[in-house]
Amino acid sequence: MLLKSRMPVLVAAIIGTAAVMAFAAQYGARYTCLGAALGFAVIAIEFALATNRPYMNDAEGALKANADARLFASQQNARLMAVVYGWGAITILAIYGFTELWWFHSWQYGSAMGLMAATLLGFEHLLSDRESQFRSPIALDVSAVLAMAQASGAAAGIGFLVASGKLVSEKPDWPANHVFLAGGLALIFISVASAITHLRLRRAAAED
Repeated sequence: MLLKSRMPVLVAAIIGTAAVMAFAAQYGARYTCLGAALGFAVIAIEFALATNRPYMNDAEGALKANADARLFASQQNARLMAVVYGWGAITILAIYGFTELWWFHSWQYGSAMGLMAATLLGFEHLLSDRESQFRSPIALDVSAVLAMAQASGAAAGIGFLVASGKLVSEKPDWPANHVFLAGGLALIFISVASAITHLRLRRAAAED
């Protein structure tokens, strides 16, 4: 699947769910807020499945069809991760910027997510530069390791949210916790799918 051709769908999902979550947060509609957040996560995961399934099912065929399949897959997954971080940034800033809720750390987390999105888009751009060292097999191996580290970090974060009771907290950070939960779930899935795709394409290239 060419992710670029379906970006309008993702953009609509970002805007739509961010708006619903901000509206729900304003009126304390927790389940609506959580539902919108998880809805975005489901959409992002579906995109990750559509992006990575061809490589997982037939890595050899993917390499025969496109010698740069490993680079292309890495670009697609980096963009998907950037979309999730971008959604998190936009949603948090919308919730705390356009409602009466106030949370001191909102701008910090929102800015950090925006920075992560920009970094991943920068990485995607570097993979398009034929002179970039980020295109090397070693660099791609490192990116796969980092993807798994990201998945582990997101899983730990979700575990903390659940164990600490933050998902049922009455404090003004409750909508942000919905963002962290949904974004974390999406990032876990995308990161693991990205690493599996990389390993299968790497193995197929070695056997060729």
